[in-house]
Amino acid sequence: MTDVSRAEVGSETAGLSVERTLGQRIHAFSNMTSGNYYGRTELVFGVSLPEWRVLRKVLLQPEVSQVEVAAAEGLNVMNVSRAVSGLRRKTLIEVRADPEDGRRSLLFATTLGEEIGAEIAAREQLVYETVFGALGADEIEELDRYLGIINQRLRDIGLPDAPPPSRDWVAILDEAARSNESK
Repeated sequence: MTDVSRAEVGSETAGLSVERTLGQRIHAFSNMTSGNYYGRTELVFGVSLPEWRVLRKVLLQPEVSQVEVAAAEGLNVMNVSRAVSGLRRKTLIEVRADPEDGRRSLLFATTLGEEIGAEIAAREQLVYETVFGALGADEIEELDRYLGIINQRLRDIGLPDAPPPSRDWVAILDEAARSNESK
């Protein structure tokens, strides 16, 4: 990215709140990369994005539990459970009891899971090399460090309780929808 374009990127958000700038950019980045995954990978391999996140974690850390995957990937435990069911059906992972704690289940990649995982990882690596090619090595390292700090903070403290809404918006929108249907 040139100095001029860096200045332009900064000036377009001057005076806006963190939610309006960083929040929007994080959402846009996430949406663009996950949308890219669907067309480039899910349709080709038949592995959904939540399934890939679980499989990738299992490949990187064999003998991981579903709760550990959820925490590491920032996923809801129910979404991890659904992804594990799909991966088991596709014979990409196996679930075994933890020999030290029989109540806990551990996830392992099958040979087929390792093979498909290697191909998907190569595709994803290409995407991220292209995306982060706009940054220098030091900037990538700094971004990684910042994201690590922020993710750890979220794990440690969670998000604050939301303030109560000013009105019963669900009821208001339900009424608006009913009114609109009768027209």
